[in-house]
Amino acid sequence: MVRGGEPPVNPPEKAVLRRAQAILKSFDASSSVLGISELARRSGLPKATVHRLVQELVECELLERDGRRYRLGGWLYELGQRAPVHRSLRVVAAPFLDDLAHVTQETVLLVVPGHDGMLFTEKYVGSRGRGRVVTQLDGRVPVYSAASGKAILAFGPPERVDEVCESASPDAYPPLDAARLRAELGEIRRRGYAVSHIEPAPGYGAIAAPVWSDGAVVAALSVVAPGDRLDVGRFSAALLLACTALTRRLRGARAQAFH
Repeated sequence: MVRGGEPPVNPPEKAVLRRAQAILKSFDASSSVLGISELARRSGLPKATVHRLVQELVECELLERDGRRYRLGGWLYELGQRAPVHRSLRVVAAPFLDDLAHVTQETVLLVVPGHDGMLFTEKYVGSRGRGRVVTQLDGRVPVYSAASGKAILAFGPPERVDEVCESASPDAYPPLDAARLRAELGEIRRRGYAVSHIEPAPGYGAIAAPVWSDGAVVAALSVVAPGDRLDVGRFSAALLLACTALTRRLRGARAQAFH
């Protein structure tokens, strides 16, 4: 009974939005369909709260029913396509990705930093890369484990490196060795690109370099290949040329937008 007969107080809108965000963040590439109990466990919210918010998210087309479980709704993808920064970046980067895939004959990715990992936003498959999907376009990996993430960390603000090192879970895979990561980032800054053999697909490696806009790193281009085909010397030269050209093109596109 509410004291004094007053109506119950609804949670602040900000709190509701944060709870809805926690539910949406519970989904990932390996867990694309989840039930109420799983969502409650992953989000840390009470089951009753999750059940109520899930129904509202379904009504808003942000979630879809899959039997007695749920998956992310198609409208989220549509909203993502409307995001001007990522959309314009993907359009401008397309010819450079195509050229890089042709030169290396391997899989080439455009990767951008997400809220809590690296997002693969575009993928071009070269002639030798056909026959096996080595990454999921909608997937994400920890920023410190992928070559693309290390390239962005190395040339980004130092406080971002501190944040990654301090917030990494002790149970994270792959495990994070902060001292080793900092040393590796220093080497990446010296040579201009990152190399990693810990990629989403076992047996594969990658080389990545940063893309700049307005004095900040906004993305990375990455070449992914089986370890025995990862020709770092040849790929790095082509990759650095592509990143430099794309950076110049982004500068030119921005300049045109103000005229």
